[in-house]
Amino acid sequence: MIRGIALIVAAGAVALASAGPGLAQAQQLRIVVVPSLSLTSYAPRGAVGLLVPGAGPRVSRRAALAALVRGRLEHSLLGGTPGGPPLVELGGPAGQATVYVALPPEGERPNDRRYPVAVVGPGWSGLLVSPSTRIDGLVSVVDIAPTALGRRNGLRSRAHGSAPEELARLDRRIARNGDSRLPATLVVAALVGLFAFLRPRAALLAFALALATDVVLGLLAVSRPTVVVAVMAVAVGTGSLVLERVLRTRLSLGLALAAAVAVVAVALAAAPESVALSPLGPSQSGRFYGLSNLLATLLLVPVLAGVTLLRTRPPLAVALAGAGLALVAANRLGADGGGTLVLLAGLLVLALRLSGRRLTPHAVGLLALTAACLGAALVGLDALAGGSSHVTESLASGPRGLAGDLADRVELSARRAVSSWGAGLIVVAGLTALAVYGLRRPRFPVSDALLAAVAVSLVVNDTPTDVAGLGALACACAWHWQVSRAGRAV
Repeated sequence: MIRGIALIVAAGAVALASAGPGLAQAQQLRIVVVPSLSLTSYAPRGAVGLLVPGAGPRVSRRAALAALVRGRLEHSLLGGTPGGPPLVELGGPAGQATVYVALPPEGERPNDRRYPVAVVGPGWSGLLVSPSTRIDGLVSVVDIAPTALGRRNGLRSRAHGSAPEELARLDRRIARNGDSRLPATLVVAALVGLFAFLRPRAALLAFALALATDVVLGLLAVSRPTVVVAVMAVAVGTGSLVLERVLRTRLSLGLALAAAVAVVAVALAAAPESVALSPLGPSQSGRFYGLSNLLATLLLVPVLAGVTLLRTRPPLAVALAGAGLALVAANRLGADGGGTLVLLAGLLVLALRLSGRRLTPHAVGLLALTAACLGAALVGLDALAGGSSHVTESLASGPRGLAGDLADRVELSARRAVSSWGAGLIVVAGLTALAVYGLRRPRFPVSDALLAAVAVSLVVNDTPTDVAGLGALACACAWHWQVSRAGRAV
């Protein structure tokens, strides 16, 4: 009899496993999709939030529903609708708590709107807190399934006396940042491009000031496009010229660049939401926290040029390099796996060139292997310290998962490059400029390091306009700075 029971249990386990992961854990919360939802009405009965229904520039109701029940996303430029078995079912009998969620209407539309979501039941009140977004009140569609299953990576709630008003402010801020991002980026690019040829030292400071100004705007919750663009223009334009006259020595210039890196690091450590919700930060349409590729590209100049300027004081140079890596790699700070490899590549090439060695094919291969090993080690140490992000999850999936993730990024990057004539023009112009400075003589350590970093970034990151455009400007800035009188002194 015992043997018969054991066979029945074993057969049940096999059937359960073959039925799919959705049936392996009982659904604890009911999920109800509603046409509309009033946050003011639901807030007194539970916890409320704003839901991002997809990833990428477009979204559809079909894709949002697929992501909701499967607990996973697919970028809209890669199809938008995730496959695989569902984890949860919609509707069902009433339980202790119910998730009410509104989704986009039928048809495809821009992914620039957030939809109301509420969890009603015992223990739920105030704002919904998501491990996916790390922004109180902002929820990803992939949070719904693990919440309904009662998993540790599901939603939680935080008490808040005026949750609907707070969500309205959050929604306005995200929308305004979306409107500010392009004009603010163009202002920074125009000023850097101008300074690179006329005042190269000011161009270095412009990169640093753009980073610091963005963080300060995030800390002050300034998001109106006109104000953001005006402040960025004055701070980067006027500030760079003023500081160029004040900072006359290599040490003072290096310390100023290091100070900008420190400002970003302190802001991410003390108030990570301020950077996530800054004008040049993540778009909140798939990437929610840490450094955006735009900010990570801006960061390359102050770190690489700063290390070069401070190399006669090794402790300062090593501290800046370490701070830059920690800023990009740490899950609680930048959480940017691609950015980690990019900065590592730049620092390794910089060290090689500052030592007087040439970039031979053998040296390039060795540097690539070293960067990959160090990058994996940094992310692994961060995971052991309790960090968890899309980077650690990708590493945990093994070589096959990493290869798949990289293939997706390359495809996504290619699709973004041809998504519009404007994007294609920026990418072509950026790649052309990078080729020009890659072949230009004489060769200098910082410009070579930036070329290597941007080359890696074009492979491992998925925003080619940011990387190719700003990366080309960074290389131009570094080359003209080094070829100038001040550059020859370093």
